[in-house]
Amino acid sequence: METSAAPEEKYLGHLATLAEVLGDHLGDVAIRSIDAGWEEDALDGADLLILTLPRADEAPLTAGDLALLRGHLAAGRGLLVLGNSETGTEAGPLTELVPGLALDPDFVSVRQEAPNSHLLTSSLSADVLPGHPVTEGVERLYFHRANGLTLTGSAVTGIAARDGRTLAVAGDVGVGRLVVVGGGELFALPFLGRADNARFLLNTLAWLLTGEIDPAGSEPAKTVTHERCFAARSFSAEEDLAKVEGPHVVDAGPYKSLLQRIGGGALPDPYRDQAAFLVEAELRFDELPRAIREAVTTFRHRSNDYEGLLVRGLPVDADLPDTPADPGNRVDKPTWLSELWLAGFASALGFPLAYLQEKHGLLFQNVAPTPHNAANLSSESSAILLDFHTETAFHPHMPDFLMLHCLRSDHEGIARTIMASVRMALPHLSLADRCELFVPQFRTGVDFSFGSANGAQGNGPTLPVLYGNPYDPYMTFDLDLMVGETPHAQQALEALRSAVNKVQRWVRLEPGDLLIVNNRRAVHARSEFPARFDGRDRWLQRVCLVSDPVPSAADRRGSGRVVETAFAV
Repeated sequence: METSAAPEEKYLGHLATLAEVLGDHLGDVAIRSIDAGWEEDALDGADLLILTLPRADEAPLTAGDLALLRGHLAAGRGLLVLGNSETGTEAGPLTELVPGLALDPDFVSVRQEAPNSHLLTSSLSADVLPGHPVTEGVERLYFHRANGLTLTGSAVTGIAARDGRTLAVAGDVGVGRLVVVGGGELFALPFLGRADNARFLLNTLAWLLTGEIDPAGSEPAKTVTHERCFAARSFSAEEDLAKVEGPHVVDAGPYKSLLQRIGGGALPDPYRDQAAFLVEAELRFDELPRAIREAVTTFRHRSNDYEGLLVRGLPVDADLPDTPADPGNRVDKPTWLSELWLAGFASALGFPLAYLQEKHGLLFQNVAPTPHNAANLSSESSAILLDFHTETAFHPHMPDFLMLHCLRSDHEGIARTIMASVRMALPHLSLADRCELFVPQFRTGVDFSFGSANGAQGNGPTLPVLYGNPYDPYMTFDLDLMVGETPHAQQALEALRSAVNKVQRWVRLEPGDLLIVNNRRAVHARSEFPARFDGRDRWLQRVCLVSDPVPSAADRRGSGRVVETAFAV
């Protein structure tokens, strides 16, 4: 294969992974990308062509393109054709290329497992049909959004099927070699580590290039799935979030006068007349500068690589009392600026709520060190690292967002609030570990403040660590309290521990800073720091919020905001 441009110069989807695997395991090969609308000599010198069928919104293969493909096969070369994971794809290109072979317009689907057996899924395992070199050592394949293939007297034969529907075919077309897979996503990063997909990929590439496979293919396949990490993109190496330019930092300083006017004037008491206060805070948030509101709205819709938004320079209450010695109780202040900013920004993100067991159900929670919890796994600790965790990972109504507003820094100004995002951690995981983390085989622990013994592991629910979109997943992780139920699960958990520590980013919160954490996509931590317990220690206020209040409604009284879910620990 000739080369004209490095694969990383252009986004190639799952083809980028194929290019890396080719380079790693098939020797000295040159790789190039070819856009549709080929010139007559476009395929010259190419021993193997990997082609994804055009989507409905892309230009179809022309008669000239198909003639070039037929010529490629007639020259004794290899062709791998991948379905585009889209319903309604035209079957014509395959039929014109290989008579009797057609791509079905719909995905192959099966019933989900109970209790969702009334639903269909297009993520499924398929049986492998023996007899062809590409299936050597391959027992199962895992497909995602794959179209079925119809064979009618075709020269190629089926090599993978589910419930009678063919998902992949292979065979000689004249002197050329052809493999067609109904959905190319089985070779994409989220799925290449599943079943025997990697072995099938290596077999397929080797056979298409040389007509033979590597008899020791299981070892290279294990390298791909267990030892190799694939990075689709790179990130800034700077760990201090405040030093990295980007949409994750908003400077409210230039709007100081306007913000002081918005925060001035009488406010309802946020503790005695909470409903009225929340309404007023939402109305005043609408008066904030567009740049600030736009940053919050954009973060809610699209987030960012760090899964956090840092707003700096908000006005602070002028006459702050001492840092609370008992953070579980409300603090009387002459003004309610900190509560106003928390409630106002929360109104743009979702529904703020509280938990009965946390700070006596206060909506605006004080976070400050206490002597008796200095070394406990608690937000009131100071002498220990409060390690990476999803906020209330064990809770059926865990928050979607967590807000931390700094009223007073620690004496030395060294306390770090640390974050690690799932987007940045994924490239540091092997494909096998990534797949393990999607399986519901991890038991997390219930927090100390919710009645559990301090440090008790695995006494909470069983759940997956990664879930949702396999390409851009959500994450629930508690480094201290979560355990894997199998050796492979525990190994994957340790790999994630290493990954989040590699990509950690931090900020030293200063008075007036508001940090919003996407609790579904990032874990957070806090460094240890010296506490003096002199009334001037570090003081944050915290608010949790959910995007949808409906799931927690049954566990809240009336129209209240305190979740009263109880735990048997």
